Amino acid sequence: MIPDFPKGSTPVQVDWHADQYWRNRRLSPAQLQVHDIRLEDSGWKTEDGMLEMREVLSSTLLPALEQRDDLVGKIPYDEVAKNRNEQVHLRTLATEYGWMNCLRSKGVQQNVSDPSELKKCRWIHISSKFSDYLSGCLLALSDWSKSPTDTVTALHQLEHCIYQQERFSKHGRYFAPFFQYLLDGHKDPKEAKDGPMLLSVPFLDWSVEGTPPPLRFQIDPREGYQSTKSSSHLLRSILQHFYRLEDTADRESQQVFTKHKPWLTDRGLDLKVRRWYGQHPTSLNVDELWLLVIDSRHVVTFSSNQSWKSRWPPLQLSARIMEISFRGIRNAYINTLHEQDYTSTTHVITALSGALGMLHRSFWTDITLCLSDRYASYLGHLQYRLHRSPSTKLVMDLLQVQEELNIIIQIMEQQTELVRNLQDTLNTTQNRGSLHGSTRQYHNDSGSIPRSNIATHRQLSFSHLADPCAQLLENLQREYADLVDLRENSNALINRTIQLVNIRLEDHGKAILVFTIVTIIFLPLSFISSFFGMNFSDIRNMESTQRLFWIIAGSLTTGTVGFALFLAFYGGDIVDWFLGWKENRRRMREGNKKDAIPKLVERRGSGFRNFEVLDVMRPRQTGVF
Repeated sequence: MIPDFPKGSTPVQVDWHADQYWRNRRLSPAQLQVHDIRLEDSGWKTEDGMLEMREVLSSTLLPALEQRDDLVGKIPYDEVAKNRNEQVHLRTLATEYGWMNCLRSKGVQQNVSDPSELKKCRWIHISSKFSDYLSGCLLALSDWSKSPTDTVTALHQLEHCIYQQERFSKHGRYFAPFFQYLLDGHKDPKEAKDGPMLLSVPFLDWSVEGTPPPLRFQIDPREGYQSTKSSSHLLRSILQHFYRLEDTADRESQQVFTKHKPWLTDRGLDLKVRRWYGQHPTSLNVDELWLLVIDSRHVVTFSSNQSWKSRWPPLQLSARIMEISFRGIRNAYINTLHEQDYTSTTHVITALSGALGMLHRSFWTDITLCLSDRYASYLGHLQYRLHRSPSTKLVMDLLQVQEELNIIIQIMEQQTELVRNLQDTLNTTQNRGSLHGSTRQYHNDSGSIPRSNIATHRQLSFSHLADPCAQLLENLQREYADLVDLRENSNALINRTIQLVNIRLEDHGKAILVFTIVTIIFLPLSFISSFFGMNFSDIRNMESTQRLFWIIAGSLTTGTVGFALFLAFYGGDIVDWFLGWKENRRRMREGNKKDAIPKLVERRGSGFRNFEVLDVMRPRQTGVF
């Protein structure tokens, strides 16, 4: 297993809050996850080495942070910004986030023997979603020595992009799925693709019902607070994602993830879930992944704070990208005939693969109880209930499943469309579907198996296509097809349940009809019997025989049954005729009033009163609306 710190570095415990400088900052090095992608010796005959990703300890950044305030004095504020307010804004951003300029790598690594200061790519992950961070990271991590004007232009385009794509809802702010090159239209298209880019895409993630466990670290003191002035994008449930303007608190307990708990009846599954997740996944959420590409060698990602989850198994997004997605793309590069360079664009696909495949088996076969399994298991449970006792409650449960599947499919369609558009923009479709064999020769002088060839389950996420974007699309389409099949199955179950319920209702209707007929027949008899059984002298002392009772009872029963049948067959027509007659009568009255007004005007002749009569039908033009 590869350690989480570079070679030669020694972990040091640093109390960042003891320094007043970091206490006043919204972000500190302890709250960032910095990763370096470098070539390292792998045991091959060639000197190319193998790509490895290592996390950089925050304590190892102390020497570089000695120059944390240099960027504030390097930015030519007067040259790049003519407006005084804009100069103040740039200076404020540089003061707050300028220390991050120390995180820029010194150069690009070409060979394994290059010094450790050189990297293929540096990736910074921030477990918090404040739109303010985007401008700060872009300003701090940009290279101001090359083209300060382009950096300011990218900042303007970034703010405009945030304004255009940010949406508001009852449950907080969120971004519409999009990607935008921040220098597009200002530079050559090829140079613009290597420049800054902002991408946002929703992805599905699991959580626990109620309050989540304690976080391992807090990113921003304002995180979790929602107000009109806050720029945070909160984590939302799947129902909150779809019903943007409605309160879904009373419906959250009806989620499939919340209601269906298959581990309660399967002891073996319960042990697997506890061992894998540590918690029972009882809630389905929609998170956002932000990707801010600074240049071809630096990229920053943002997501919600899920640090209460474990890093192995990789349930956190950053660990999932590092342990699963990166290794899959790296292994695909090994088996290609062409030399591949790992740039920020490649890492964008890596991060997308880690986020979009968080709950899907196609992206990682080792996952326990994936998304499609949860819904397939619940549909199987509902099908069992259908065979036992179909009911309207079962129809409502099936409609709930279908509603959630529709939301998930809609999210996956947005993901697929964004990835396909990104693929078309990057012009990476020429190698789609091609398989390449490896031309590298294995060499091992020591006789031991090199670590890159060990088939650990962290490396089972193998990409069969050399193009990582094409592999991502293929995995998404495979999961999309499974979810569409589940939706069609739920639709078939709904139709079948409704048919069975209607058949049962037809039987119930026959029973009600018989009961109604018997009631109509015996109700008059009961009334007459009760009437003649009253203890009054004029009734008790009657000299008539029971013949009078049967005459009255038979006549009343016949009349009641006949009147009931008449209303049953002709009652609707009578009501319609009465409503039509009433409407025609109203129209006739209104017509008579209109005909009477001109006659009244003609009789009175000309004068001031004529205008008063006309003003009754037409309001005066007083100028007040």
